[in-house]
Amino acid sequence: MLEKIYIYGDSIMKATVPDEDFHYHFHLNQVMQPYEDLPVEIVNRAKMGATVTKGQSLLEHDLERGLEARYALLAFGGNDCDFDWSAVAAEPEKEHLPHTELPRFLKTLTSMVERLKQQGIQPVLMTLPPIDAGKYLDFICRDGLSKDKILSWLGDCQMIYRFQEMYSDAVGKLADKLHLPLLDVRTEFLGNHNFWRMNARDGIHLTDEGYRFLFSHLVGSLAGAL
Repeated sequence: MLEKIYIYGDSIMKATVPDEDFHYHFHLNQVMQPYEDLPVEIVNRAKMGATVTKGQSLLEHDLERGLEARYALLAFGGNDCDFDWSAVAAEPEKEHLPHTELPRFLKTLTSMVERLKQQGIQPVLMTLPPIDAGKYLDFICRDGLSKDKILSWLGDCQMIYRFQEMYSDAVGKLADKLHLPLLDVRTEFLGNHNFWRMNARDGIHLTDEGYRFLFSHLVGSLAGAL
């Protein structure tokens, strides 16, 4: 019987790639094809747009149905740290909160870790692939949102990058605090001179090359552990 690895996360973990018109396509089957003969079964439960709250609901559903696995990778934060940009552009003088504030994000992620441990499943955490703040700001404003108003709230464009990095760093610190395995994909990407080719047109997803790089690291680490 094959060992199972479950993956919970958002569109990054579904190998989602935007085309020229920013329509999204899932390339997971192509990305995972080189690993079909591995002596493990990888069950991908990632969902487009998922925050950690959605991930928790999905995990609870699976646990109630008798989830059995050796490892469960929890890869969240990219949607949690994002904002309602229409609201920001409409009222840049007001306070705006991310979809999941950081304390709640960490509390929910910790709860998921504890539930997995109760079932004898080893949780694994993952840092976030870096984003391109300039590309993402252009993507946000592509349909007419005021870039000037959004920038007046941000302070500078790179605040988008720094805020996402804050969530990624918090995941790394949580893994250290809870003595959990951590897949530090962010460091792998930041040290790669070809990252400019791996970041997609919207600034937040990856290209096919980027996903091959990401899943090669993930699968190699998890399969090697087994």
